[in-house]
Amino acid sequence: MSIMLVVKYEKTGGAEFIPHLDTLRHLQKTIVRSRVAVEYSKGFNPHMLIFMSAPIGVGLTSECEFFFLETSVSAGEFLNKFNAFCPGGFKATFATEVTKNPNLQAIIDGAEYFIECDITDETVKEILAAKEYFVKDKRGEIKEVRSRILNLKRGDNGLIATLSFGNDTLRADIFAESLKEKYSLNYGDVVKKRCFIRGVVAEEYIKEKFGV
Repeated sequence: MSIMLVVKYEKTGGAEFIPHLDTLRHLQKTIVRSRVAVEYSKGFNPHMLIFMSAPIGVGLTSECEFFFLETSVSAGEFLNKFNAFCPGGFKATFATEVTKNPNLQAIIDGAEYFIECDITDETVKEILAAKEYFVKDKRGEIKEVRSRILNLKRGDNGLIATLSFGNDTLRADIFAESLKEKYSLNYGDVVKKRCFIRGVVAEEYIKEKFGV
């Protein structure tokens, strides 16, 4: 196995309801069906070595999930073979050869989401100007998260929110619920559009820092 790849893929069309570990199993089964040779662990019970980016909340549609693996085929060939056997809702959209495992779970530190809602410029300015911002997490606990709101701006038919991700994640659905509670903003689709590493789009950073 001499080729190391970082692959970007989508979870849409119902796949967003598949939990993180089950997503891993879907990826593994897709690779097995594609008959692409990949690296396995050593030992008594070998398993396919795929290293995924940090989990996204169940129910959130994503256009930018990532994984790393070692294989015997080029980036282009892997994309073609993987997509030929993908289950519904999954699709690989980008692959690049790298010189080592970039540790995706650790280095991806931001994510941009589109939140469908009728937000005003005044509300966006108010949130960005605030020194504190509180949300209620899935357990009902109140948390101060202003430092995790990296940027906000109005887009067509909604809000473009860049939020902390990875080691200090602010879930976009929790943020959207806070908008509903604080500002009576009903929201629709929440879609993860891009990932960032140190302020740079993840694919660009990976190609620059780890590309062959």
